[in-house]
Amino acid sequence: MASAIEVNPSKNTVPRSTWDTGGNHFSIFNGDPKRIQRANEVDPKSFDSKLEITPNPLSLTTAKAVGPNPSVKITFSVHNHAKKTYTLSFPTAQRWDFRIVNSSGGVVYTYTDDHDFVQTVGTSMVNQDDKLVYSESVDFDDMSLPLTPGTYTVQAVMANYPEMTAQTQLTVTP
Repeated sequence: MASAIEVNPSKNTVPRSTWDTGGNHFSIFNGDPKRIQRANEVDPKSFDSKLEITPNPLSLTTAKAVGPNPSVKITFSVHNHAKKTYTLSFPTAQRWDFRIVNSSGGVVYTYTDDHDFVQTVGTSMVNQDDKLVYSESVDFDDMSLPLTPGTYTVQAVMANYPEMTAQTQLTVTP
């Protein structure tokens, strides 16, 4: 008959040999913090960013005929084309931001003006050849300026990584 082992979280019941690898082996518990930081650094050049708008071109007549609350869909993606996995860190639950700007520089819509984000640190792992994709539909009613026929610039950025950006044009027809 085997004897029972007392397990008490207030006592050190784990043998030292299970976590102490000695000086000859790498352990995250006794690793060099600078080495770990360098290994986790993100190279923005390893990512391609892309921004798509649907529909584009946008017909105001068609959009308003489809339903009572017309919208445009914004999709932002970042693709890891490097041969290593990256861990992207974020100070909040926000992962991206975008805005729509008219031809005279007036901001028609900013994503973060309409959203609150949980103040929780988060991460996203992006393996080699993986993509992170974010989409949002923007109702015309949520825009601070009305959409009128013309050309608009849509700009997107990855939260906490200002080097990961994309922009495209949105053409609005009558």
